[in-house]
Amino acid sequence: MFSIKERATHLLMSRIRKTAQVTTAKRIGNFLLQLDLQLPQSLPCRCTQHLKCEVGTHAYRDYTVANWNADTQTATLLVNCDHEGTGSYWAMDLQPGEDVFYIGPGGGSAQPDTRHVICIGDACAAGHFHSLYQHISPEQDFHCFLQLDEPNTTQVLQMPVQPLSNNEHYFTDLQEWLYHYQFPVTNTTYYVAGNHQLVRLVRASLRGQGASVKSQGFWG
Repeated sequence: MFSIKERATHLLMSRIRKTAQVTTAKRIGNFLLQLDLQLPQSLPCRCTQHLKCEVGTHAYRDYTVANWNADTQTATLLVNCDHEGTGSYWAMDLQPGEDVFYIGPGGGSAQPDTRHVICIGDACAAGHFHSLYQHISPEQDFHCFLQLDEPNTTQVLQMPVQPLSNNEHYFTDLQEWLYHYQFPVTNTTYYVAGNHQLVRLVRASLRGQGASVKSQGFWG
């Protein structure tokens, strides 16, 4: 049985959905997938907007637009497939030339305006953080601490990354890195995203130190 919300979303999708075409589907590491979609129309220029994609019968997932190429009208999505689920199976099966049905864009946030922009999360937040990275200015200091399955990863789509342990030691790793950098409390914004438990733990720790935190839980 489908929920009322699922049926309502299906009805909305059937009426206003748009069709994108896959131009690239490749892995970044073992489980992080890069999908390039050519859209039929342009997107506004704003951070962390997302597309709601049809990933199965009455099944939809929101994916942040990690990068937008206005010249080719291509949206890049970063999909973490390190778990069983309809969205993961859908993303891994996609091939160049196939159609993707979506609605949006939705959401979005203002461009980061503090001197230090610090992103903390798991692989599900890679696209979210890359979108922020695309909108910072040369004067801003950007750091991204990301749980990844491959510890040697130092960048994702040219975004600099400091990998964290993909296990229970990630919080210890994070604390050591934050102690190393000693980011000032003022003029610093932390963006925390990914697993709900991770988000709650990191957000509580940072706010306990007086930090400015913007958070978003994606799963779990």
